[in-house]
Amino acid sequence: MFVDGVVKNYNAERGFGFISVDGQKKEVFFHITDCPNRDIEPKQGERFKFRIVDDQGKSKAQNIVRLDIQSEAERHTPQSRANARKNITQRRNNKKSSSGSGLGMTVIGLLVIVGLIYMLYGKYQRVQLANQPVATIQQIAEPTNLNPNNYRCDGRVHCSQMNSREEARWFVRNCPGTKMDGNHDGEPCENDSRW
Repeated sequence: MFVDGVVKNYNAERGFGFISVDGQKKEVFFHITDCPNRDIEPKQGERFKFRIVDDQGKSKAQNIVRLDIQSEAERHTPQSRANARKNITQRRNNKKSSSGSGLGMTVIGLLVIVGLIYMLYGKYQRVQLANQPVATIQQIAEPTNLNPNNYRCDGRVHCSQMNSREEARWFVRNCPGTKMDGNHDGEPCENDSRW
């Protein structure tokens, strides 16, 4: 039969103590190995429920239940086991569904990033094309590699910088940004009297 009692004293170094039994002047010996939750030391005044057994002619507390501390092991009924299994199954299903939705969100995020990169790259290409000089029909029709005098576009843009009318013609046909053909008829330096 179980009785209630209170810890009167406990010797932590030796791992034992005594319990005052409720309604009696009797004290009963107990050892920490008979207590649940051994990692938590019993304190003076802590309430126990226990059985009194005979141990070599002396009374000893056994099957101790610590009333002030929740027990390590819960006692299960068939219904509590069924509820525990149901909870475990629900948690597994929730993990599966949340991991699936997480994967879907990852795929959507990657698609959005790829779309943004594609749009930005297209805009970059349009800007690059817009910054290129526009070729005239004459430049497209005439091959630019016909350069017997080895002229090269070196940044000169005015008639005063040219050495001959032929050089000026070559610059107008092949170099962007020249300012030698004011009326855009393909003949440069018409007002220059040097040639």
